[in-house]
Amino acid sequence: MSDAMSYMLKMSTGQMMAAMAGTLAKAATHAKAAEIEDSVFLNARLYPDMLPMSRQAQIACDTVTRGGARLAGLDLPEYPDTEASFADLIARTEKANNYVQGLDDDALNASEHREMEIELGPMTVNWPGRQYLATFVLPNLHFHAATAYGLLRHQGVVLGKREFLLG
Repeated sequence: MSDAMSYMLKMSTGQMMAAMAGTLAKAATHAKAAEIEDSVFLNARLYPDMLPMSRQAQIACDTVTRGGARLAGLDLPEYPDTEASFADLIARTEKANNYVQGLDDDALNASEHREMEIELGPMTVNWPGRQYLATFVLPNLHFHAATAYGLLRHQGVVLGKREFLLG
């Protein structure tokens, strides 16, 4: 096992994006069997000021692609938020995973101690790459993946911990 930056990013992304795709596929099957439009699940929220399930999945994808790009020293990829179905969201998770898996290991690993200036909404933070990965990218990935999972579970999709972890 390695604690190289590339290993941590690629293994976490590979696991969570595959698990999210599996969770979304189970939700799609559930929606079809219950004759419920995908949009009901995609727009699910626990509270009105919360972002909907679809946005939670999009942010999980954006977190790893944009985080990976920053760490590898690349321009940030832009993906329009146009997903309107489970199939669309599954495709986005696959696209995000493929992007991260395709990043150059040496470029990712070289960012470990490089100071990075990152805009987070109205503030700017300065973190070395390893801190950015460990305290922002990976926790943010897991937060939004868990929130999407929880919203689907709350809508009656039969999911367990195994689906969250393994798809």
